[in-house]
Amino acid sequence: MTSHATPSLDARPSAPPHTRPKSRMVAGALAAVLVLACSGPEPDVDLAVEDAQGADAGQIADADQNVDIVHPDSIPPAPVLSPDEALADLELESGFEAQLVAAEPDVVDPVALTFDENGAMWVVEMRGYMPTLDGAGEEDPVGRIVVLRDLDSDGRYESSTVFMDGLVLPRAIAVYAGGILVAEPPNLLFVEKRGFVAGRVTVVDSLYAVGGNPEHQPNGLLLATDNWIYSAKSDVRYRLRDGEWLKETTEYRGQWGITQDDWGRLFYNDNSTTLRGDDLPPGTFESNPHHTASTPSPYGARRASNRVFPSRVTPGVNRGYRPATLDDRGRLANVTSAAGPVIYRGDNFPEAFRGNAFVQETAGHLVKRVLLAEVDGRIEGSFPYEGREFLTSTDERFRPVNGYTAPDGSLYVVDMYRGVIQHVTYLTEYLQRQIESRGLALPIGLGRIYRIKWAGSELGPTPELGSASSSELVAHLAHANGWWRDTAQRLLVERQAAGVRSELEAMVAEHLDPRARLHALWTLEGIGRLTVDVLESGAASGHPKLIGAVAALTSEVPADQALDLLERLAGSSTAEVAPQIAAATTALSTTHRDRAWSIQVALAARHPDTPILIDGILGALEDREAAFVQFASEAGVDEGRLVGAATAAAGLALATPAAERPLPPELAPQFAAGLAVYSEYCGTCHGGDGQGLPTVSPPLVRSKWALQDTDPLVRLVLDGMSGRVSVDGTMYDVPRISGVMPGIRSTAVTDEQIADVLTYVRNAWGNQANAISAEFVGEVRTTGPVRPEPYTAELLSASESGWTPLFDGASLEGWSLLNGTAMYEARDGRIIGTSVAGSPNSFLATDREFSDFILELEFLVDRDMNSGIQIRSHSLPEYRDGRVHGYQVEIDPSDRKWTGGLYDEARRGWLFPLDGFPRAQAAFRQDEWNHFRIEAVGDHIRTWVNGVLTTDLIDPLTPRGFIALQVHSVSDENVGLGVQWRGIRIKEVRR
Repeated sequence: MTSHATPSLDARPSAPPHTRPKSRMVAGALAAVLVLACSGPEPDVDLAVEDAQGADAGQIADADQNVDIVHPDSIPPAPVLSPDEALADLELESGFEAQLVAAEPDVVDPVALTFDENGAMWVVEMRGYMPTLDGAGEEDPVGRIVVLRDLDSDGRYESSTVFMDGLVLPRAIAVYAGGILVAEPPNLLFVEKRGFVAGRVTVVDSLYAVGGNPEHQPNGLLLATDNWIYSAKSDVRYRLRDGEWLKETTEYRGQWGITQDDWGRLFYNDNSTTLRGDDLPPGTFESNPHHTASTPSPYGARRASNRVFPSRVTPGVNRGYRPATLDDRGRLANVTSAAGPVIYRGDNFPEAFRGNAFVQETAGHLVKRVLLAEVDGRIEGSFPYEGREFLTSTDERFRPVNGYTAPDGSLYVVDMYRGVIQHVTYLTEYLQRQIESRGLALPIGLGRIYRIKWAGSELGPTPELGSASSSELVAHLAHANGWWRDTAQRLLVERQAAGVRSELEAMVAEHLDPRARLHALWTLEGIGRLTVDVLESGAASGHPKLIGAVAALTSEVPADQALDLLERLAGSSTAEVAPQIAAATTALSTTHRDRAWSIQVALAARHPDTPILIDGILGALEDREAAFVQFASEAGVDEGRLVGAATAAAGLALATPAAERPLPPELAPQFAAGLAVYSEYCGTCHGGDGQGLPTVSPPLVRSKWALQDTDPLVRLVLDGMSGRVSVDGTMYDVPRISGVMPGIRSTAVTDEQIADVLTYVRNAWGNQANAISAEFVGEVRTTGPVRPEPYTAELLSASESGWTPLFDGASLEGWSLLNGTAMYEARDGRIIGTSVAGSPNSFLATDREFSDFILELEFLVDRDMNSGIQIRSHSLPEYRDGRVHGYQVEIDPSDRKWTGGLYDEARRGWLFPLDGFPRAQAAFRQDEWNHFRIEAVGDHIRTWVNGVLTTDLIDPLTPRGFIALQVHSVSDENVGLGVQWRGIRIKEVRR
């Protein structure tokens, strides 16, 4: 845990409050969400798409594709509608009505809001976002925080006060600790408030939103049930405790917008995923790099289909020309700009709507409803309708970006109301043409906020919680509206209301509503008054969500008392709560190891078929796996899923990094430039450490896609990639990743920037590969096909050019036998090598020598055979009478499992053995055809077996030589065994 104590700054000047006369506009609206379409859609359904025909179909330019997908005559104009007209255009589910609560000029470019304890609405105005199509002026300090109030309680917020101005692209807000938290990149600010006037400003975190762009920076600032503040597009959380700002690492979540359910579980999404969410409260599990967790993960799994049903044609999405982006009516098929989800926790809608998720689709001009149900501790989502949505608009400028449960029990939707939502970073030429054809770039400076209510139900009263007594606030912890419960808890914690401790304890023990008991527990945690007796009374309810919370809160009581309670809970646990009980013992395992591990072993024995429990236990055992296995063995547990997983993790813990060398000095400027590009465009999805992010992207570290041939790598960046992808032997697919990485061919990113960032990626985090030049990127850009849709992994691999076969499939022409007398023959597209009695190692060698190259082939080897692939090898009369010597890529089907390791034949012996590298050892598949990829470029040699990086070695001894297929000498009983090779091809590499 780290804390930030930062200097105070002068508050930005705020304008005086002003009150506007009311117009005749109808009141109402939902709050909108700003997630812009950086990612393409992830198809959920098969859509009929007419393929481009003809030999040049793959090279159709973007400009030509638009006409075929949505004819210009079918696209309606997009005039600016007045707030009244826009309200009338909203189409809602039967029984609901929309009301306009605020509009320009009282609120402009709203992207987020929050309510204070007295019902005032604090709104973030991102006025500087995309003022022009090239983004010019975006850094101007024109952003504001405004406070809207409904002074006469008629439902319209007619009073608008500027609390802060002079901000650059502010993006999130929270009422907290007697002030306001504001996200203004790169800072997270705490602003004291004196009524509605800004006071002293403190920088809570100067690294809150570093790098990226407005589409990919942290936001949200949700104060959750556990008294921590969480953000989307972030893996940190914040809290003010005892006058000190705390910052901790948490699970990475989402892109734009974050919400919670009644049990404190977090939900979020990304552009191309309707909804993601957590089955468990935050921080329940740790992650262990030596253990691959179960799929799907309890954190960040996709909760619903991505299909959407707009009420108008939607050609104005960033890659609308791609097949399957639009359906056969020209309407968005799957989310491409999902944002601002909200779990409805109010008391105005009918019961069937409570706990539902409402998701904004900014590019589709709609709000989607998702039903959520819990089955065996796992949340599953479904759609209540087919072919329609909860809320749609035919107005192309309707841009819902965030949603909120309001104090009056309704649902608020924030509408940024503008024609352009795509940031210039990702703006394609196609979308630019769409914008210009309908005049969508102007005007700017509009915005609306809507209230959605059930027509047959009255709205709740305006809150006055700021003046409520602490006892009254305790009573509000049982309110039917989640906003009231959350706000009452926040105020009690801020007051440190120890005087109502007994009332809170009674609520934990006696209240009939488990949600009230949960809030009371966390309020006691927030005021530092938890005891083990209170936890016992909470657990006595038998409610699984309360038992889970009790387990988490044992960290607040003395360790011996906590362990006694956890032992009792474990003995009567269900499979749903067992992972949380196991996780709670983790914090105690450093000082009370044996008791903590005994509880975990007992839980695993009680619930042997609960994979998530194994993940929870193993997640906290990094570098202690072997000790845990020994402990379990001494306790009489030598088998089972837990011990097996721990044993495997212990093996991976032995692995050490491959050889590294310093970055060549001549690459330093390009590497530094690439880091800057990576931070702005790539790091927010792939992570600052290149390890990828859960539910978003796979790792770049040790990725063959980053390290291998430069031509397909550049094509991947230019045209994008979709679908599942294997990285270092692990298959990544939805929901582990988003499934789509958009290309940047049609954006403003230059060839030089692409070259810089790829050079950085290929040489950061232990990766080592040659640099890429801007000239090479330009050459790739102008040659070969321009794909209308992203590559799949298979198509990208097939796109590699420059290959030359080393074997014609029918003869051994171009090859010569060296040293031994083993039998080699060409048959059925294979070279078959068979061992013979009395022969030394035999080598079928190419007549040509090769220097820098990529070699690919497949091989099938008998179980008791040994073989290898010689590279850069020689047979010289003056060296041991012509003995073949040089680098050998091992083929080893024995129990040692060193296939892919590197041996120096007849010289130095093993250069890269695989002991201690269990992932590499596991890559070889016995009795099957296996794939080798061998790269020798300069002094860098790398090998892959079935896509797993097995050798990564720097060795300058031999720069050139032949390639040879070895048949190893054998004992008499193994005569006749052999090895087969096929698909042998080589690509010579320019340096």
